[in-house]
Amino acid sequence: MHLPLAYLSGTHASASRTEEQTRTEVGVGSLKLEPLEGIPVSRTKTGLKEIRSIVVNRREHHTELGEVQAGMAKRIEHRKSAAVNRRKRQKSTMADRIEHQTRLGDAESGMANRKKHGTQIKEVKLGVANRREHNDQLAIVPVHTEDVLMEHTGWTAESKPQNEEDSEPKPDEDEDLSFFGNHTSGEDESVSEVNDNVWDLIPELRPKLHMHQKKAFEFLWQNIAGSLVPALMEKTSKKIGGCVVSHTPGAGKTFLIIAFLVSYLKLFPGKRPLVLAPKTTLYTWYKEFIKWEIPVPVHLIHGTRSSRVFKPTPAVLRGSGPRPSQDVVHILDCLEKMQKWHAQPSVLVMGYTSFLTLMREDAKYSHRKYMAKVLRESPGLLILDEGHNPRSTKSRLRKVLMKVETDQRILLSGTLFQNNFCEYFNTLSLARPMFIKEVLKTLDPKFKRKKKGAQKARHLLESRARKFFLDNIASKINSDEAEEKMQGLNMLRNMTNGFIDVYEGTASDTLPGLQIYTILMNPTDIQHQILVKLHKIMEKCPGYPLEVELLITLASIHPSLINSSLCVKKFYSMEELMELERLRFDCKKGSKVMFVLNLVYRVVKNEKVLIFCHNIAPIKLFLELFENIFRWQQGKEVLVLTGELELFERGRVMDKFEELGGSSRVLLASITACAEGISLTAASRVILLDSEWNPSKTKQAIARAFRPGQQKMVYVYQLLATGTVEEDKYRRTAWKEWVSRMIFSEEFVEDPSRWQAEKIEDDVLREIVEEDRVKSFHMIMKNEKASTS
Repeated sequence: MHLPLAYLSGTHASASRTEEQTRTEVGVGSLKLEPLEGIPVSRTKTGLKEIRSIVVNRREHHTELGEVQAGMAKRIEHRKSAAVNRRKRQKSTMADRIEHQTRLGDAESGMANRKKHGTQIKEVKLGVANRREHNDQLAIVPVHTEDVLMEHTGWTAESKPQNEEDSEPKPDEDEDLSFFGNHTSGEDESVSEVNDNVWDLIPELRPKLHMHQKKAFEFLWQNIAGSLVPALMEKTSKKIGGCVVSHTPGAGKTFLIIAFLVSYLKLFPGKRPLVLAPKTTLYTWYKEFIKWEIPVPVHLIHGTRSSRVFKPTPAVLRGSGPRPSQDVVHILDCLEKMQKWHAQPSVLVMGYTSFLTLMREDAKYSHRKYMAKVLRESPGLLILDEGHNPRSTKSRLRKVLMKVETDQRILLSGTLFQNNFCEYFNTLSLARPMFIKEVLKTLDPKFKRKKKGAQKARHLLESRARKFFLDNIASKINSDEAEEKMQGLNMLRNMTNGFIDVYEGTASDTLPGLQIYTILMNPTDIQHQILVKLHKIMEKCPGYPLEVELLITLASIHPSLINSSLCVKKFYSMEELMELERLRFDCKKGSKVMFVLNLVYRVVKNEKVLIFCHNIAPIKLFLELFENIFRWQQGKEVLVLTGELELFERGRVMDKFEELGGSSRVLLASITACAEGISLTAASRVILLDSEWNPSKTKQAIARAFRPGQQKMVYVYQLLATGTVEEDKYRRTAWKEWVSRMIFSEEFVEDPSRWQAEKIEDDVLREIVEEDRVKSFHMIMKNEKASTS
């Protein structure tokens, strides 16, 4: 330490120095000072006192600062402790409330208790609201896109800085990625006490539901939650499980599910609904969610090409650097929507094809493995639109769907029974996984005696249950004896009535009507020669060879169409095929072609025509014929709808056909691409060019036009070539339709042969028959069972 210069020189100008300057010049650490000569002792003592006073004051100041900091730390710790205690009290209050409601005997006592404890209810509601707000604020671990980009392009995005809390590894995670958000409290908690009945959850949608939809709404709540009264819902109840809504096509199943989802997420916000639908119906779901303006976020995952049309490249991937491929953009879009699905109560919608692609468990990259894990473990409710499609035992899609861990499922189908009872069993077990054990408990006497620890793997139990189902129930229904047949039907109904809601009614009260005609047509001379040759080839082969059956179907429409099949070269020479190709635009060589052109010519001024075909080649032929004969253009007067079109391109075609006052007149459609779940009510004439082994496809195709929104009488013409395999297919489909009606009908259904009547009530069809000079018609029958007036 050093002293001021004035003290060292022996001079002291007391008048020029202030007390404040002295304090400034003296160091704080000068605890011991020795007096110098020439300096007054009284002055020195006074300075020492002042210095010691300054030091003491500063020490007191530092002590106060330390106490303030300690107080702030304690206050922060106290606040954290109070928040934890508050959450514990909320959990305790909710648990006590749920435990108390479980002990209630009936709904009335629950309502009385609810009124009595109104203050507690408000506290619980406040606690749940606070927890939701807290969970919404929690950040989800960001998705690392490096693996996604490197998988396809080798391009690596710049890594973004993360919080320490985000980058910290979490226990029980297989990968570095984490799609699971923090909104999980709803899975174990319910805010059911704020509502007396589930109908109170959707007061704005209830008046818009028809009577059969209201019954189905209550049916869904009984099977998925166990009761209509929130206070009586028990998650461990044996009644809870998958169910089936089998309503006739056009009965409003989509709107029914939307209403149910809105109410379900209000009571169970942590249950993540996953809606899977065929590619053809995704656009319908998209439009329905927009139409009803539901207060629930909906995330729609498209295919790669549909995503390119619907969603632009994310802003984070734009710039001067290498552009990622569409596959990369699609995967990032999927990851983003899955995160949002986890972050808040919402609905995830995707097609079966996309679901099958994302469920790959043998993928190399971590993001693909985790997407499969999310889709397998996260859904709390699985909805399968047109769920009868993955019905084959060997179906890869069905095997993947069975791995989804939730048992709470809703399967939607307008045609539940398809081809046989094996497929029917597969459909029911897909909708309700516990149906497998229910079958074994009923039919297998050894199953009850087995110990719980000796249970077999699920697929082994399913195989055993399928065998008992076919041997004990299906064999009796297929029996020729009426008594045994009824016994099998009664057994089946007793096992399935509780979880299948059937509505076979139609909107005939509000729609003008439906007339269905089956027209057996005589082939032309050249057609007859080809068909006879092909049937002789078929007789030499066991069963129905698919390639020969395809050639027969094509030849029955027009002889030149067999050139479109690659297998035709096995049976015809190049000279014969070239001769047939010269007949391509000769309409008189094909009896079905003549009928279609004749009908379109008569009705095109006032009506629109919908033409269904199983194959693409006839669609291309009719497109060329309409361009040459009527001078129509594709995209204006004639539209085409096939499986090659992507989601929103299909939507544009359907919207253009449905446009009032538009230029479109005819829609050529693949029965596979658009026979399910879409509305084409602008058409009042429906033509089915070929027959199907599965009657449900025919039924679905008719329902595209005959459904709510139709303003005219609908006429359906199913064209069959007489004396061919098409007649055999028709008789087989009639039997399948009879079995389907018997399964779901309380009364005995008459023989299918009596459903047809040889009469014509369609004036246009009667004119065509009267003017027919080449005897194209062998027989015309009206389906009295399916027709309405």
